[in-house]
Amino acid sequence: MKKIISVLSCALALLVVSSCDWFKLDNQEGWDASVQGQILDAATNQPVQFDQSISSITVVEKGWKAEANQSWAVKSNGTYVNKLVFAGQYVMNTLSNNFIAEPQNFELKKGENTVDFKVTPFVRIENLQWAMDGKKIKVTCKLSSPVAAVNNIGEVRLCVAKDRFVGMNDNACDKDPNAIVSDVDPSGTTVTLYVDPDYTDAAGQKPNAQEFKYDQPHFVRIAAIGAHYTVVPAWTEEVEETVFDMEAYLAAGSPDDWWNYFITVVTVIEHPASYTNDGTVNSSKAYNYSPVYKVDLKAGTFTEVTDW
Repeated sequence: MKKIISVLSCALALLVVSSCDWFKLDNQEGWDASVQGQILDAATNQPVQFDQSISSITVVEKGWKAEANQSWAVKSNGTYVNKLVFAGQYVMNTLSNNFIAEPQNFELKKGENTVDFKVTPFVRIENLQWAMDGKKIKVTCKLSSPVAAVNNIGEVRLCVAKDRFVGMNDNACDKDPNAIVSDVDPSGTTVTLYVDPDYTDAAGQKPNAQEFKYDQPHFVRIAAIGAHYTVVPAWTEEVEETVFDMEAYLAAGSPDDWWNYFITVVTVIEHPASYTNDGTVNSSKAYNYSPVYKVDLKAGTFTEVTDW
């Protein structure tokens, strides 16, 4: 019994001593820095525009055994703010986005910091000219690519929505064929797009009517995707199918040898030539954007949204 009591006493003593560590406060210092800045076109020094819902840059804090990727969210107008960071050495090495960029090293000091990143967008959208053409929202703009490997701007869209987060993920007029242009020469091409509230499709439906049902402001912007596209040549496919020739069977008086009335039908399918992104450039299929504009349909005015 004494041995048992002695062992328990030692255990309790050890517990009392070691339990002091359980109540120590975490001595790790909290975030001591904040950073803000812009993503800029290296050639024009203009902000690179983004889709608000999915855009971020990849940043790594250097000097740690395990250097993990951090995603810093980017606003639609190419600005970012991060108030929860540590002072130290960093590198911006974005893995996928709507631009290309060399890794950029930078230092954050304690307190406030401003760091801008210079990149090359896959598509530049310039010389925007917005106008009302009757009820139609019309825009003319120039598209080009500063990336040599981009051989085609596969799609350009005029996006329309009731809120300023308009883009490919928030586009109420994506059924209007007048609001899209495909296969654009990246060396510099001017295109005109428009959205017609009264557009009527082949089925007699008006897909834009719901967006313009009420008298309220709308928001618009241009989206364009540039990549390296390979041409898939046109080809013809012959599809064989075994079917029962009911017409011939009935015409013969429905004979007992019905199995003799199965025939082989050959259907010829024509596949037109198409462009396919081969993934060597812009593998994430990210779109470049114009700034967002607020439209007053009554006044016929377009005002760039800047309060992000």
